[in-house]
Amino acid sequence: MIRLLRDVREFGKNRAAMMGLIVICMLIIIALLAEVISPYDPTKIILEDKLQAPSIEHIMGTDHLGRDVLSRIIYGSRLTFQLSIIVVTITAIVGITVGIVSGYYGGIVDEILMRFVDILLAFPSIILALVVIGALGPGINNTILAISFVGWLSYARVSRGSTLSIKEKEFIESARSIGSGDIYIIYKHVYPNVLYPNIVLATLHMGSVILTVAALGFLGLGAQPPTPEWGTMLNEGKEFLRMCPWLSIFPGLMIMITVLAFNFIGDGLRDALDPRMKEVVIK
Repeated sequence: MIRLLRDVREFGKNRAAMMGLIVICMLIIIALLAEVISPYDPTKIILEDKLQAPSIEHIMGTDHLGRDVLSRIIYGSRLTFQLSIIVVTITAIVGITVGIVSGYYGGIVDEILMRFVDILLAFPSIILALVVIGALGPGINNTILAISFVGWLSYARVSRGSTLSIKEKEFIESARSIGSGDIYIIYKHVYPNVLYPNIVLATLHMGSVILTVAALGFLGLGAQPPTPEWGTMLNEGKEFLRMCPWLSIFPGLMIMITVLAFNFIGDGLRDALDPRMKEVVIK
């Protein structure tokens, strides 16, 4: 508890991290209250209002189908956070599990798992995601599968490295000497020590996932129209970039602000947890 309070204080001293946390909290509240906050139906087509410039009635203007850009951005934040949280959760669970198993048991298990990881890491992650999307087809569920397929690799490498250093510690040998099984040792001793560096990685990974989701949406392989999603909005606005730049500027700004906020939080967590990451937590 004392160490936790110390870490919270250290995190609070980082102004950029606190600003990022405030921004993310605000975006989460907006996403949760989308039905209440949104001034218009994000999918309702009103051709008479198409391509209107930002005004009091439409703060961020309208798109080529007369849909309110602000409403679509608000609902797009909900979809973006949902996809990112699901992907990060899946990849963290898979990656941490693979990394712990590989590092703890070693030998042939470690060789097989890490060579598979090395093979996948040899290819750019976006290329692998495109291959998976190409095989499964576009859509939200396939986007989750595609990004998750390549997203767990970093967690596996970090978890394996932490496990290799932890399993040789004296308290692990003590646990084995009193008859503790592998599952108990992993759950009680290895997992808590592996968790902290992965918290920082997961926070930074959120920004990366948001960028990948937006990239797939921009390429027409992610969320499909009329679903409001920031990358899809960029794709729809590129044809009107000179005449109606707000169609691309506003969703682009939201992507940039959100990714920066998560990166600031990740940097703050890294600085706050660094003393903890240099020590071993014994329970």
